[in-house]
Amino acid sequence: MVQLFYYESRGKCCRKVFSYHGYPAKVLLFPYEGWAQPALVSYWILKTYFWSRSKCKIVEVTGSTKRTTKGKMTDKGKDAMLITGRFKDAKNPDFRMTLTSNVSNADFQQGYCVTGTLERGDKRKSEYQLTHYAMVRRKGYDDKS
Repeated sequence: MVQLFYYESRGKCCRKVFSYHGYPAKVLLFPYEGWAQPALVSYWILKTYFWSRSKCKIVEVTGSTKRTTKGKMTDKGKDAMLITGRFKDAKNPDFRMTLTSNVSNADFQQGYCVTGTLERGDKRKSEYQLTHYAMVRRKGYDDKS
């Protein structure tokens, strides 16, 4: 049964996967080893607005602090989604998160339905660097973050 769901949801549009699992979606962020800044346990909460398919509200929770911003969701082909936006008053204000529902079998066995990367930097200078790996857990799995 689990493998059947894996093959049915693999490669689907990320919007369909998120709507199946329900909004708000919790995106777990795991720091990239090459990133030279300290990283606390952090996650994002994505919530879409009912009046727009392309806009979303993003709440970043890092430790005990919360930051909120608006983002733009763009479909990139059949199984990929790009979320872009800007956190005000930050060292690296702009971000670009690429998510895909085409997950590996190992990631699916660990309970993830969507994986991707988070890049932060400056949009004006076109300097982005990979900071985190992004994962979304499947419905029915315990939240171990």
